[in-house]
Amino acid sequence: MNNDLQNPAQRQASRHNALPNSPRKPLRRKNFTTKPEKWLFLSTRVLKTKDRLSKNTRISRVRYCQFSGSVALLSGSVSPKSAPPNPRPDPKTSHAKTPTAQRLYDAGVRLAWLALCFAVYALGQDAAALYRQGVDLQQKGDLASAADAYRRSLAADASNVAALSNLGAALVGLGRFDEAIPAYLKAIDGAPEQYRSLLKRNLALAYYKSGRMSDAAPILVALHQADPANHGAALLAADCFLQLGEPEKALAVLEPLAGAAEPDKALAYVLGIAYLKAGKTAEAQRILDPILRDDSSAEGQYALGMAMFTSGDYPSALNALRRAIELNPELSHVQSYYGQALIFTGDPDGALAAFQKQLASDANDYEANFFSASILLKRTKYTEAELLLRRAVLLRPAASGARLALADALIGEGKTKDARAQLESIVREWPEFGAAHGRLAGIYKTAGLAADSAHEQALALKYSVKETPVEAGPKVGTAAPVFVLAKSEGGGTSRVPAQGKPTVLVFGSYSCPNFRKASPVLNDLAQKLAGQVSFVQVYIREAHAAGQWQSTVNERESVELAMPSSMDEKNGYAQMCSRKLHLRFPAVVDGLDNAAEKAYAAWPSHVYVIAADGKVRYSSVLIEEEFDAKALELAVRAVAARH
Repeated sequence: MNNDLQNPAQRQASRHNALPNSPRKPLRRKNFTTKPEKWLFLSTRVLKTKDRLSKNTRISRVRYCQFSGSVALLSGSVSPKSAPPNPRPDPKTSHAKTPTAQRLYDAGVRLAWLALCFAVYALGQDAAALYRQGVDLQQKGDLASAADAYRRSLAADASNVAALSNLGAALVGLGRFDEAIPAYLKAIDGAPEQYRSLLKRNLALAYYKSGRMSDAAPILVALHQADPANHGAALLAADCFLQLGEPEKALAVLEPLAGAAEPDKALAYVLGIAYLKAGKTAEAQRILDPILRDDSSAEGQYALGMAMFTSGDYPSALNALRRAIELNPELSHVQSYYGQALIFTGDPDGALAAFQKQLASDANDYEANFFSASILLKRTKYTEAELLLRRAVLLRPAASGARLALADALIGEGKTKDARAQLESIVREWPEFGAAHGRLAGIYKTAGLAADSAHEQALALKYSVKETPVEAGPKVGTAAPVFVLAKSEGGGTSRVPAQGKPTVLVFGSYSCPNFRKASPVLNDLAQKLAGQVSFVQVYIREAHAAGQWQSTVNERESVELAMPSSMDEKNGYAQMCSRKLHLRFPAVVDGLDNAAEKAYAAWPSHVYVIAADGKVRYSSVLIEEEFDAKALELAVRAVAARH
């Protein structure tokens, strides 16, 4: 494997440059222009006594030079004419000091000023010593202690740009990016012009590593524009845009460099992925072709898997991505796309494991955060989901789906105040987001705001129609296709849906993991509403037949069924399915022509709720991330109540 291709953008991010003379080459204070030295004038009047000067007054000045930290005591005398008179105290109106007391008082004043001068001097010395201590600790790898030393140094001298820069680098090394960012911002404000570009790069890397891609991207673009030969900044900027879901902006950065893509394989790789994400497969193939020719290249397998994933061929994508992981498990984002392919092939448990591996190596992968949280939400693990969704929203603030999912997690945790604020923010930004209006209607209803709830519910109904995806199969409100199909047991045929009675049609096969996983919910609902609604399984074409492509879930559970070659064989599969899943409702078998499956667009698994009038009232796939058991129950109870 060519190491030059491994995680090109993230490898650039790992090179967190320090300023010249940083902990690797410690940056000394003398490299920076200091502010003008400050003067502090402190004056005391030495009281005149009988035993001391009678006509002169001494003025003491303290000069504090901020840069060197040195203190000078300067004494001078002023003429009697310029000095104010110092009359003797009137014994009748004041208490005169004795000569001994006066001398003690004068000595005390001098000692106080000397103490102040030495304190100021020590302050400057302490700042420099603490800075040197921080550099030594940073060079030894003790980043936490180094950061503490830099902070104490800055408390004594807040203008030390070197300390600010090194503090930022130490905090980045500790993974405390949000603390490093303010240190870099202050360093940039006080640094000479020749060092600012390097500090800005470090700031961009801190933003990048903290997941604030929208803040990192413009800085990296500006750095690349200032130095077009800096391909590292261009690659990082492009990766930021890709993670923000903006491949066109990534292409705007990379396409001017396309001429260098052939010799620069890292650039070719990122450019090709950007083309794939933008849906420009022809351009992607042209750029990636040299990489794809190498079957032993992890990058080539990853690019191939990405192309298949983009085209919707998830089984093929799964195989290519699995091969890429075998060749290089650390390849950037490969576990994330592998997890997504597993979701689309019916393996949420495998997907969750892949996402966890991705997040262990890169906590800022948006898809891994979002899809992990989506699975956890379905499993009512709201607290875990909230943490992941907050990161997803940080990564893509304009992702309305992530914002809505975060509101769902907050509702599940009982944090209605936070959920309300989140939903109100969403509908302000996306006024036609019907689902958000629907959630907000529920929040308002719980809070006793009936008028507001009714208003939001009306908006939810108005805009939800626009959001409903156009799918094949009978639409809600239309007549359900009617078939007469063979019963799996007892012989004879059965009309589906049942005439004049509410019916739930469950389409699926034993080799479909989603169908198997949903069967307990369907069994429970069938038992609750027995006698009110007819539940019928329609056994259809195998979802994962042997010899075609196999589900990872089936591999783990040792489920392997060949595509049936006769109705008897298909009927046998249906009987086995009912037996192994303990289904409490009868099954009918679709013909080998798959006519019912096609009419309902039901492969690989689907559920329809049909009212007594023969019209479809509810439709849903059985994929875990989309199947809503509560919504299904509400729909079934609604048709039962109207019967």
